Amino acid sequence: MRSVTQSMSHPMQRYDAIIIGTGQAGPALAHRLANAGHTVAVIERKFFGGTCVNTGCTPTKTLAASAYAAYMARRAADFGVKIPCEISVDMKAVKARKDHVSGRSRDGVETSLRNLNGCTVYQGHARFAGPRSVQVGAEILEAEKIFINVGGRALAPPIPGLDEVGYFT
Repeated sequence: MRSVTQSMSHPMQRYDAIIIGTGQAGPALAHRLANAGHTVAVIERKFFGGTCVNTGCTPTKTLAASAYAAYMARRAADFGVKIPCEISVDMKAVKARKDHVSGRSRDGVETSLRNLNGCTVYQGHARFAGPRSVQVGAEILEAEKIFINVGGRALAPPIPGLDEVGYFT
């Protein structure tokens, strides 16, 4: 539901709640609020689904599943199963599967939010414009309740010598 205009330059959109980020809690909260009759704005800067869907849980689990399949194939003889060839792993295919699974999750989150009655999705970087307002591009959104549901980034701790060795984040 769109309503009044703030000033000459920026249209003001009013909502009951604004949710910044579509990670684990954001979509569930949006559904709960919208289903209770509240108007909700959801803002996503980059990829729907947050860290878990895009770089954390989901991709990790797909990679682990591929590794487990290779491990079990290599141990087939222990179970009385003969595989008459060497087991190899096609990492391009493993990555393609991981990308497909994460992509389906990401698309599912986005579709569910865009089709949610009472919810408006904004794509872009959110910045606070005031105590109860957020700016996304040229639009200013206002709500009594603003939920910050942004993701995480890897941080290398300040450990002496860490920059001299290879490490994963």
